This record gives sequence, structure tokens and C-alpha cells, in this order.
Amino acid sequence: MKLRTALIFAVDVMLGLSAWSQEHPKWEIPIDYSYMHYQGIDYESRNGNYFFGQYFSLEGGGGGVVYNFSHKLGVKAEFQGYKSNTRVVIVPPGNPFLPAGGSASVSGNLFTYMIGPEFGITKGKFRPFAEGLVGGAHSNVYKNAYNNLTFTGISGAPSNNAFAAAAGLGLDIGLSQRFSIRPFEVDYLYTNFSSVLTANQHSWRYLGGVVFTFGGKPPIPPSASCSASPTEIWSGAPVTATVSTQNFNPKHTVTYSWTSSGGRASGTGETGSVETTGLAPGSYSVSATATDTKEKKNNTATCSAPFTVKQPRAPTATCSASPQTIKPGDSFTLTVAAESLDDSTLTYSYSSSAGNITGTGNSATETTTSANAGSTITATANVVDGRGLSTSCSAAVTVQPFPVVTAPPEVISAGECKFNMSNKPGRVDNECKAVLDEVALQVQRQPNGTVVVVGYTDEQETVKMTQLAGQRAVNVKYYLTSGEGGAGIDASRVQVKAGTVKSKSAKIYIVPEGATFAEESTVIDETKVKGQPRNAPAKKSKKGSSN
Repeated sequence: MKLRTALIFAVDVMLGLSAWSQEHPKWEIPIDYSYMHYQGIDYESRNGNYFFGQYFSLEGGGGGVVYNFSHKLGVKAEFQGYKSNTRVVIVPPGNPFLPAGGSASVSGNLFTYMIGPEFGITKGKFRPFAEGLVGGAHSNVYKNAYNNLTFTGISGAPSNNAFAAAAGLGLDIGLSQRFSIRPFEVDYLYTNFSSVLTANQHSWRYLGGVVFTFGGKPPIPPSASCSASPTEIWSGAPVTATVSTQNFNPKHTVTYSWTSSGGRASGTGETGSVETTGLAPGSYSVSATATDTKEKKNNTATCSAPFTVKQPRAPTATCSASPQTIKPGDSFTLTVAAESLDDSTLTYSYSSSAGNITGTGNSATETTTSANAGSTITATANVVDGRGLSTSCSAAVTVQPFPVVTAPPEVISAGECKFNMSNKPGRVDNECKAVLDEVALQVQRQPNGTVVVVGYTDEQETVKMTQLAGQRAVNVKYYLTSGEGGAGIDASRVQVKAGTVKSKSAKIYIVPEGATFAEESTVIDETKVKGQPRNAPAKKSKKGSSN
């Protein structure tokens, strides 16, 4: 089992089948080959004259370990070693320490051990990085040169150990979750081997190799997201769905399948569809499954998108009739205010309890030639939408009854008083008093009627006293409203007039509500003619006559 896992890992690395899919590894272990262009022997005299210089080409390799604090920052510890290389050093003329033209073979190796920060950015499979390292270096180049070149007048061999620092750039290419290649890393290397030779060395190195990564977050599994359009439909309308995937290997072909909780789903690509004919109103979902058949693990992703089959709603309608009350034979109009909540087309039809209603659109007219007077007509509108859902509304209209013709009430002759006293020709006597008491009872039985008292005079009285007719009428009113009989009739109900008939009398009429008093007469001005009680003394006129 371990061998099989190792073989799969090796093939995966070789073919580059997996992407660098973790956010950042916690640990990196680089193993590399390195070439060094190393400034081995170089010297300048104190007066500035150049004497000799030699660069060594060193080959070697090494490795290190990196701990990443984040996907951008880590700390790196590095160890590099370079095998010995021999160079023939030729002494230039003017060297105060060595014979001119002399030469010697110098060999030496180099080892570095440094630590410092590493900065990197991951872009898909690619991770460029930069580093700055400090530490130490070990080399026997200088001691060998010192011994082989035989410096004169100088004692003390140089040290094999010195300070070292490096800075450079590199690139890693991820082939799998645990493995990357490093095609290049180029660094400037500074060392400080102090001796009679130059104390500072400026060198360049190239590194290339592989990097093993460990820890960090696990690989991001593939995922998918779905959407449906439109999200609300009527039964029978199609639904189109799309899927988008993330974190699948871009080198592999992803296959798709579609299902639906209602209706019939179809499609084999990133777009699917759902046939919803006959689907009942409600909530449904369409789902997609994306599969990478070349991957063994984390090779599928699913997603769903909801859609709703809408519940049809019946239209709404209200009816109104104008006018609401008509005469027999007249017509009225029924008007409908209807609305489809689902924006469907509407059709109208009408019926009536009396028939004879016709109309198109949202209004109709009813004629009432066959309607009974005094009846109520109910007119109804039926509204149907494009899906066959319907509603109805009604309005009532009242047909007035035929008018009833009635004769107006007649004026009632309630009584008559005679005025035969020569000394008191306008006073109410006992005989008149009895008549008026009976009149009072009749007036009380007619609470809504009015009382009209008409006074008269004969020819002789008219000649002698022009106001006598009015006085007789006013005295009768006085008795009915304030007299000793105690009838107490409301004075506002009693009118007094003077008639044209020749008679020594006064007639009392009761005029019911709605009746008209038609006798020719003149209204008495009661501010000028005052009522007299029965027992008031007679007034003597200038000619000796009394009233």
C-alpha cells in the first residue's frame, strides 16, 4: 500500500496533474544544485595599485528549511556547500610581497550557513519570492593561498571563517500539494574573510532544485454554484439553469449532469433546462453535479437553485349601478372595475334578474320595460381571465312604484256663532260660547291642522262699522286661545279673516294638513284689532253706539 501511494505521488509529480491548491504550506524544504562565481583571491595595495585577482567557479548544492507565518512571509534557514576547485594564481608585476611573474596553484572550498526572512506571493501554480539572509561562511581558499604564495614580510594565516550575507530572487512552480520545482534562484553573496588579501568578497550564485511542502491548510475542495432563470414561472414555462465551478483542475475536462425536484431536467453541459408542463404550483429546485473523472478524491461538486411555479390568482371585480333608483321603463348602466393580479386578459359577460341587459367590455346597459314597479333588479357581471379563473360582482337597482293619486283633505266647517246683541254686536255670547267649546274639542282632535275664523257683517253693519267683521273673528280667537272656556289653543294655529258674505256671524273652519282654504277673505291685522273677553264692558262710540 505504501509503495502504491508512493508511485501515485511520483506520477502525479512527474506529470503535474495537481495544482498547488493549499493556501500556503507551513513548512518548505528546498533541495538544490548551486553554481558559485566566487571572488576567491583579490588584492589591492595600500597606495591603490592593483596587484592580482582570481575568481573561482564553484559547484555544489545544499538545502534548507522555511517556516511560513503567512502566505507572504516566512523565515528561512539555509545550508550550502561547494566542492574544492584549484586555480593557478599568477602574480602580476609590482607585487611587494611576491616575485613578479610567479605563480602557484590554489584550491579551496566554500560552505555557507545563513538565516533570514523570505517573502513570496502565490499566483496559481507560480510563487515568486525574495530573500535576505545573514550568517557565516567557511572556506580554506585564503589559508591555502597564503601558504602556497609565500608572502614575504607578513606573518599570520587568515581565518577560515567569516561573516556572510545573501540577497536574491527566485521562482517556485507548484506541481502538487506537496511538491514544487525551483527553476532558478539568483543571489548576491557577500563574505568577509579578513587577511592580507581583500577583506570583502562580492560573489554571485545560482540555485535550482525542488521544494517539498508540508502542513498548512488542507486542499480546497472543488465547489459549484447554480442559478435558475426565471425564478418564478407559470406552469409550462421553461426554466434555464447554469452552473459555475471552482477549484477543479483547469487541465481536466469536467462533466455535468442535471436533475430537478419537479418537471423534467435535461442538459450535459454548464447549462441545463427544466420542462414544467403540468407542474403544480409550489417551490422546486434544479440541481447540477460536476465531476472530474481523472481525480480520485475531491472530484465532485453539486449545487442547487430554487424556482417557483406560481399559484394562479382569480381576478377581482366590483360593480356599481348608475342610477341606483329608476322609474319603470327607464334604463341604468352597470360598470365593472376588474383587475387581474397575474396580468392576464379579462373577458366580461352579464346577466340580470329582469333580463334585457347587454354590454361589452366593462360596462352594460339594462332596460326596465319588463320590470315590475316597486321591484329590485339585481345586475351581475362575470369576469374570466386567460386561465379560466373567474369572479363575479352584482349591483342592485330599485324600480320606483307607480305614484298613488289621492284627493287632498277637505276643509272642515267646525261651527258658527251668531252676533245678535245690539249693545255688544262683536262679543261672544253664551250661545256662541257653547259653539266654541265644541269647536275646541274638534281642534284638539286635529293636532296638525290650522283654524281659520272668518267674521262677517250684514249690509247695515257694514255701513255703520267697517271693522266689526274683523272684531267678531278676533274675539272668537281670543275665546279659543285665552278665554274662560280654557281651551288654550295655540294662537299660532288660529288665523282671523274678514269675509265678504253679508251676515251677523263668524264661521270657524278646521283646515287639515295638506288642505287649502279657498274662501274669499281678508286677513285681519291683529295689531290694530285686539281680542276682547266676553265680560268686557261695551265701549260707547261718539254717536252713542256700542260694540
